[in-house]
Amino acid sequence: MPWVKEPICHRCGRSLLHKANVCRSCWKQDFPLQQVRASLYYREPLAGVLHKMKYEGLFALAEPLAEMMVAAWPDWEPTPDEIVPIPLHQRRKRRRGFNQSSLLAIGVSDQVEISFNEQALMRTRHTVPQVDLSPARRLLNVRGAFTAVAHQVKGKQILLIDDVYTTGATMSAAAEALIASGARGVSAYCLARTV
Repeated sequence: MPWVKEPICHRCGRSLLHKANVCRSCWKQDFPLQQVRASLYYREPLAGVLHKMKYEGLFALAEPLAEMMVAAWPDWEPTPDEIVPIPLHQRRKRRRGFNQSSLLAIGVSDQVEISFNEQALMRTRHTVPQVDLSPARRLLNVRGAFTAVAHQVKGKQILLIDDVYTTGATMSAAAEALIASGARGVSAYCLARTV
């Protein structure tokens, strides 16, 4: 499997050619996530395995994939209080039958002993799949798509879990909703990242 290895940016987790604390992109832009990490790169054979889980209904693959996330568990600064999966809109969840991010988050939560909360964040607006959108369109697509439940997140350090990190648009939109509802801070952990 194509594991993510150092050197990486300590903020966004992007691979770096040379050891440095933060990449150029993170120096130039401000985004709501304190840390972003991924276990693996979105390449074969992982890409095929993830496709089978999401689109062919082989959701039992979530357990070994969550174990990979635990095997690559990074140091979080600060330590998360709660694990929250990126939610699917109810329409998409009904069609698919499950939320792959929730399955990964449950598996990770059980093994690292950090509480899992699927009710803290909701996708309140149906969005088109991000897969074929440009980075700019991805940002517009998910802007305002999430709502957090203030009494469940207030004062907490949240760790968002998702399957794939591409541009960060989804994670950033979710983090903005959590912070607006009183979360102390938000970091993100994905099974895989594209870059």
